[in-house]
Amino acid sequence: MSLIGRMLLALLSSLFRRQRGSLLGTTTRQFRVWPHDMDFNIHLTAARYLSFGDVGRLGWMLENQFLWRFLSRGYQAVINAQEITYIREFKPFAKVTLEIQLISWDQKYIYFEQRYYCGDRLYAIGHVRSAMLQGRKVVPPQATFDRLGFDVTSPIETDTIKHWKETLSAKKDQFSPQP
Repeated sequence: MSLIGRMLLALLSSLFRRQRGSLLGTTTRQFRVWPHDMDFNIHLTAARYLSFGDVGRLGWMLENQFLWRFLSRGYQAVINAQEITYIREFKPFAKVTLEIQLISWDQKYIYFEQRYYCGDRLYAIGHVRSAMLQGRKVVPPQATFDRLGFDVTSPIETDTIKHWKETLSAKKDQFSPQP
């Protein structure tokens, strides 16, 4: 099933799911590795992990009654950075369980952790950094959550996110044009 098909399925299934309303809770989505999801090595292609993450974050927004409030006020989310570590390979027809959790935010970005399982075994783990825009302007996440009626504060930033931010900052410093 293509990304669009999986997103439509997530939208439809959200009509029948109980909405939790906890932005900091874990959202779970299930996928199956179909032949068109595989690469020449006959396992889940790297790009599909990111597609599954896109569908999973859409599911997070739907499950937490965030999406419609967000869109109705003219917001949009833009991914700034992603990273993923592959631990094991998903074989054809494997059942993928994706767990997504909003783990923290700062003045500019929100940070998600995405864990990919087959059964009880962790197969990959990734992180996504996303900005929230209204018009073309970045809006601080806390201000967005407050405006949308969510009473939540950011958990303490994990060491993993802290080190990833340092790496992203070093890349920006190295590859940004110097005056």
